[in-house]
Amino acid sequence: MRFLSYLSFLLLAGSVQVSQAANIWEAGELTYPNNETEISAFINTEGNTQLQAVLCTKDSTNSYRFTLLLPEKLDSDSVIKVIIKTDDNEVEAYAEVSGNSMDIQIDESLMLSIPDSTKMTLSFDKDDADYLKIPANIEVNMHGADMTIRNVASECTALCLGNGFKCNYPLLSSLLWPRDQYRSVQIDDIDELCTTAVMPGYYKFNPTKSCKLALDRFYKKEGVGPLSYVYKIFKDKNSIFQQYVKNWNEAVALCPYSALDLPVTASDKEWYLILYSLVGKNHIREFPSSYYSVKKYTDDPTTLIYDIDNRYEMELLKYSSVLYRRVKGSVSAVNAVEKALKTWQDFYRQLVSALPSIHQAQAVRPVVYREMMLRVWNLAGKPTGLKILPENMFRQGTNGRTATSEPLETQCSFFEGSGGDQFFFASEDCIKGFNDYMRTSPLNSKLYQNVVDSWNKFASNWAASQFYTDGIDDAVGEHPQANLALTIMSLFKLYGFGDYFLLRECISSRDADICGYEQHKAYSTYTKEFNNRLDSITNASDKDGSKLNALNELWLDYYHNLEEYLKDLVQRNVIPLWRAEFAKAIACVVQTNAILNFPYDREEFPQLSDDEEFEGTDSAGKRFTLEQNKLTTPDVIEPEQDEDVIDDDIIIPE
Repeated sequence: MRFLSYLSFLLLAGSVQVSQAANIWEAGELTYPNNETEISAFINTEGNTQLQAVLCTKDSTNSYRFTLLLPEKLDSDSVIKVIIKTDDNEVEAYAEVSGNSMDIQIDESLMLSIPDSTKMTLSFDKDDADYLKIPANIEVNMHGADMTIRNVASECTALCLGNGFKCNYPLLSSLLWPRDQYRSVQIDDIDELCTTAVMPGYYKFNPTKSCKLALDRFYKKEGVGPLSYVYKIFKDKNSIFQQYVKNWNEAVALCPYSALDLPVTASDKEWYLILYSLVGKNHIREFPSSYYSVKKYTDDPTTLIYDIDNRYEMELLKYSSVLYRRVKGSVSAVNAVEKALKTWQDFYRQLVSALPSIHQAQAVRPVVYREMMLRVWNLAGKPTGLKILPENMFRQGTNGRTATSEPLETQCSFFEGSGGDQFFFASEDCIKGFNDYMRTSPLNSKLYQNVVDSWNKFASNWAASQFYTDGIDDAVGEHPQANLALTIMSLFKLYGFGDYFLLRECISSRDADICGYEQHKAYSTYTKEFNNRLDSITNASDKDGSKLNALNELWLDYYHNLEEYLKDLVQRNVIPLWRAEFAKAIACVVQTNAILNFPYDREEFPQLSDDEEFEGTDSAGKRFTLEQNKLTTPDVIEPEQDEDVIDDDIIIPE
C-alpha cells in the first residue's frame, strides 16, 4: 500500500513532517519495505487524496508514473476513465486502480505541459467517484509545480546517471530544457571561434581548441541536466560513441591509402556540433537542410525525422556496399568496417532514445547521421550519390486496391489481412497474361528459353517430391510457373506486391550498388538457410537429405541460367543493371521463403515421453540415459574467431 506522506524531502534542508493541509507542490523520496525507492513531485489534493508525479525509481519495474493516492484501500482492482484538463490540453485517460493508488496512463506530452500550467483538474464519472470515495472534480493547485517538478527532474538525472536509478531520459531532458531554447545564452565570439567563412554568409565548422573550450564551458554552465545523458553517450571513456571512434579509426587504418588524405577519421566533432547548434548563429555546411526543416517544423516532427532517417539509411547502404567492394581484398578490413558500422548503429539507437522530443534537440539527428555517412562516402572513394524520386518509392497495394490500374496487376494479385494488403498470386489469367507479354517482348531470347526450361525441370521435380506443399509459400507456387513469373515480371513492371517488401530500398533507390548489395545479401541468406535445413533433414534421413540437395542443384541450374540471361540483357542495354540485380534478389527471396516454410515430418524421429529414457554413450564410452544426460552440463568450447574468415553478416558485392 502506498502512503499519503513521503518520508523525506529532497532539495530542502533537514527533515520535514508532511501536513495534510499542505497545498503546494513538494519533492519527496519514499522507500518501500521491499526496497523499491521513488523520487517524485507531489501535492496533497481535495478529498484526502495526493497527486504524485514519480520521475525516477530504483529496484522498480517502472521508471516514472502519474498517480493519485486514494483515501481508502479498495478490495478489488479496476480500470476507470479520468479527464485531465490543463491550460492547453484536455485529455481522456484511463487509470488502473489497485489498493489505495490510481495509476493514470498519460503520454509524455501531457506530462511536459503540467509544469507550465496555471491550473489542472481531474474529473471522474459520478459513479466512479462515489466508488473511490473522492470528489468528482479535483482542482489541483499548481503553485510551485514548475520549480518543484524541474528540481526533481534534475535530481533524478543525477541519480540515474550515477546511483542506479531508472529514468525516462527524454522526459527528464524535456522537463529541464530551457523554455527559451538557449536564446538568452550569449557566448562572446562563439561564431568567430568555431566557424570559418567559405563564402559570404556560408561557413564551415572549425573545432579549434578555443572553440571546444568555449563550448565545454557552455555545457558545464547550461547543459548539465538537459544534455547530461547525451554527454554520457558521447564523452564517457567507455561510451558507445568512443567505441565507434576506436573501431572506425582502426578500420580506416586497414583501408586503401588513397583515401587517407580525405576527412575519413572519426573524432568528437559531432558532440561539439550539437553544442554549437544550440548557441551558434552562423549557417554552417555541416548542418544539412533537414536540420533546419526539423527546427522549423510546427507539428510533431516524428514522421519527418523518420523519412530523413530512411533516406540516410539508403545512402549509407549504397556507400557501404561500395566501400565493402573496395576493400574486399582484405578480410581484416572488411570485418573492421562491418564492426565499426554496427557500433555506430548501436550508438545512434542510444542517441535517439536519449534525445528529448523538443524540435531543437531532434534536429541534431540528421547532423550526426550525416557526419558518419560522409566518412563512409570519402573512404569509399566518393561514389556517385543517390537520386531518389518520390514516384519511385515502393508502395504496397492496400485496402483491397492494387497500386496501378493495369489489368495484369489485377490478374496477378490477392489481398489478405485486415488492411487488405496486396501480394502476388499466379492465377491462370495472370500466367496467361505474363506469357502473352513475353511472347513478343524484347526480353524474350534464346537465353530466356534456357531459363524457362531449367525452371520447368526444377518445378516438375519439386512438385513430385515430398517437400512440395499446395500453398503460396511453396518453391514452385500455386501455379507451375508462379515464381518464375514473379521473378521475370519484375524486369518490366513494379507492382504493389508485398513480396517486394524486403527489397524496398532497391526499388526506391533504383541504384545498381544498393540492388547489388541486396542481391548478394539475399543469395547469402538463401545459402545459409538452405544449408541449415539440409543439415537438419540429413540428420533425420540421409536419403531425404540427398533428395533435397538434388533439388537444390536443379534450382541452382535455373538460377545460373537466370544470371546469364540477365547479364545479356544488361550488356545489350535492354534493362538497367539495377533491374537485373533486383530480379535475381527476388528469385533468392522467394526460394528462401520456400526453404524456411516447407513441412517435413519423419516417422523415424524418436518420440520420447517424459518418462521414457533414451540410451547413449558419453565421451568415455559409458552409457547414459536421456535423463542423466539432461542433468549433465557439457563442456563448452568457444572457438576463437578466425581472422581469415569473413563474418556471415557481411555481403560483399562483386
